Amino acid sequence: MRPSRRRARLLSFGLATATALLGLGAPVPAAAQGQAPVAEARPVDPGRFLSFAHSSAVLQERASKLAASKDTRPEVQEFAREMARFREQQVERLRAVARERGLPLRGPEEELEHRAVLENLEPLDYLALSRRYAEVEVQALEQEVRGYEAASQRTDEATERLAAEMLPELRRRLGAARRMHDAVKP
Repeated sequence: MRPSRRRARLLSFGLATATALLGLGAPVPAAAQGQAPVAEARPVDPGRFLSFAHSSAVLQERASKLAASKDTRPEVQEFAREMARFREQQVERLRAVARERGLPLRGPEEELEHRAVLENLEPLDYLALSRRYAEVEVQALEQEVRGYEAASQRTDEATERLAAEMLPELRRRLGAARRMHDAVKP
């Protein structure tokens, strides 16, 4: 299997895993009339949400530090430096919330798909790293926004507040990531 296909499959696997981890709902079979599948609305488990949010933030922090430390396109360098600073603060916030609630957190080394994404970024440089990092950020932020949106509606009050606090910034950064991706894509 080609490396780019492998990366795409791993990230797709990661999206499916995130959906399952967060309890965002499994597709419900469509009616015989050919209707599109819909997702069940199930409560989001606060512990799983915090673990996944933490793992995603650490993944993006590490990926951003990698992209900022290597020879990448200027728009990628700028985005990556700023994202690394944001993620450092977010990771500390998530750890503090987890400590307050007595919940354990996992890191990206425990999330197979996150570890694979980092390992696939490490050997790349300049344009290849710029493009792949941009793809990773867009996909990870889209996934993260969906998770925070679900947590803002279907969980306990403290997790809903955390999600509502983080969502505007994550959406803003998703827009910036999409612009960065557009600037470097082939």
